[in-house]
Amino acid sequence: MDRLQSMKILTCVVDSGGFSAAADQLGLSQAQVTRHVAALESDLGLRLLERTTRRMHLTEIGEAYLERCRRILALVEEADAMGEAHRGEPRGVLRLTSSVSFARVHLAPAVAAYMQQFPETGFDLILSDRTLNMVDEGIDLAFRITQAVDPGLVARRLAPCRIVVCAAPAYIERRGRPSTPADLLAHDCLSHSYFKRSVWPFRGAGGEQNIAVHTRVAGDVDFLHALARAGAGVAHLPSYMLGDDIRAGALVPLLENDEIPPASIYAVYPSRHYLLPKVRSFLDFFAAWIGDPPYWDRDWR
Repeated sequence: MDRLQSMKILTCVVDSGGFSAAADQLGLSQAQVTRHVAALESDLGLRLLERTTRRMHLTEIGEAYLERCRRILALVEEADAMGEAHRGEPRGVLRLTSSVSFARVHLAPAVAAYMQQFPETGFDLILSDRTLNMVDEGIDLAFRITQAVDPGLVARRLAPCRIVVCAAPAYIERRGRPSTPADLLAHDCLSHSYFKRSVWPFRGAGGEQNIAVHTRVAGDVDFLHALARAGAGVAHLPSYMLGDDIRAGALVPLLENDEIPPASIYAVYPSRHYLLPKVRSFLDFFAAWIGDPPYWDRDWR
């Protein structure tokens, strides 16, 4: 059997969660998928997958073998893409990862516009607020909001990510408007559970301050955003989520003379000698889509 094809099928079995799902995705019969995986195991003399009627998982050697399969398939894709670069038209499926909130608000419309411009492209998105291993997951491009990028990866800074302290007018009317970071000690605050930020760092005219706020609710940014709009408390949220709310008066920026140190939005990809044309094309497209400064920060600051 074609060894590369068998590697592709094994990868699809693991990524899709089973033989039946992989068969549907690849347009093959389940028996064909099973034969390819069995052929790999027979050639290697090793079991790559443990299978029962209820579940399937990689063996220890299977995990190591799959990681190498992903690397080999990525190199083959790079070689094939050299012809694509000369044709000048990006094509193929681009595997992306991003936080849920950033993808929902900004990636989705950009992806839709890109696919209209380049009809031979497609996307496979993994949305997670966790940092995924790009090589293990076969990810072409990741959008990360951070202050430091893994030195083993290549990163392109796309935009600053300002953090805005804000609350709904109803909350301010009920509880008052804080005028200094220390005033937050008397307020209900909404903190991001992933970062466990019950201490909010500020810098401003009064220097640097770390305020141990009373976190009434912890959660992800989409949930905190909804709570803030509902008047549940004071939140600190990325500015890319807030443009429409600020313009409409649904949320009011607070403590504008004191800022929480911003992060940056990066496009990150594995360190490779040759950047796939489809990756380069979408990366350039998305950077132009965002603009400098980013469009969400232009008209309400």
